Parts: sequence; structure tokens; C-alpha cells
Amino acid sequence: MEEERKIIRIGFDLDGVIVGKPPLVPKGLIEFFVKKPANSSLHFRFPKSCLEQYVRKFSHFYLFRPPLRQNINFIKKLNSKKYELYVISGRYSFLTAETDCWLKKRGLGNLFKAVFINLGNEQPHLFKERIIKELNLDYFFEDDEEIVSFLEENNPHLKIYYVNGENFNFPNLL
Repeated sequence: MEEERKIIRIGFDLDGVIVGKPPLVPKGLIEFFVKKPANSSLHFRFPKSCLEQYVRKFSHFYLFRPPLRQNINFIKKLNSKKYELYVISGRYSFLTAETDCWLKKRGLGNLFKAVFINLGNEQPHLFKERIIKELNLDYFFEDDEEIVSFLEENNPHLKIYYVNGENFNFPNLL
């Protein structure tokens, strides 16, 4: 009798793992607008004004966000019955249309079992932790070092990988 295989559940953050940053915009500048100062606890700003949300929506327009091709190629190799692949993004609810558009324009709409966007506008690290636990993930790929540390402290069974752009050496999961 053939041994039943366990399905491996893998989650991927979106920005910085699958989606590149806008060209010519330093990561530090982006973090300046979305995070509290470095010496404070992990906290992300929610843009409350219509103007600030518009700027964020504009900066997430699919043409301004290149795909991280090496990372996407790795994910495509995992697309089999052995794996369940998920996107878990801390993007706030007002970026849902931009997220859906990006995935469709890049031909990735059907690659994942589900795409989770932060529709309740929770703190992104708390949202990710909640979804990771609900899905009982085995692996998670994240580009924010503070979120990686937070998730490692609170999810000892989860194998978390810090992804630094396309220079990341993905583990051998195949």
C-alpha cells in the first residue's frame, strides 16, 4: 500500500517576495511612510486620509511593481499536488483591486490556493500570524526582518525564511 503523503502548506508575503518595490524608491523611504520609528515596537501606520490612500494606491499600480521573476519561478516549480500555496499580504483593504489586478496581469491568479489580503485593516504582522495559524502552514516566506522575528517568537513549529529580493537562495523543497 502506498504511504499517504502530507500536503505541505507554504505561505508567501506579497511585496518584497513576489512583487518588487517601485523602481528608484529606496526601501527605507517606503518604510518611513508605513512603519513607526525603528526604536518603537512593531507597528504599521494605516493611511487614514483619502489623499494618502490615493498615493498608496498609485504606488501599487501594477506597472510600478515589477515581478520578482526568480522568486516566482521557484513558486511555479512548487505548483503540484504535494503543496498548497498561499499569499498572505498585510496590504490594507483599499489595495484589494490593485492586488487582484497585479496577480492577473502577471498571470499568477490561479497559482495559489488562496490569496489573503488584510481586509480588516489589522496590524499586518498580527494579520499574518492569525492567517498562518488558521492555515497551519509549514513554511512562510517574508521580506520584513521585524515580522520574521515576531513570527518566529510566536510560531515555533513554523519554518520562516527571510527573503531579501531576488538574491534569496530558496530551500530545496522539491
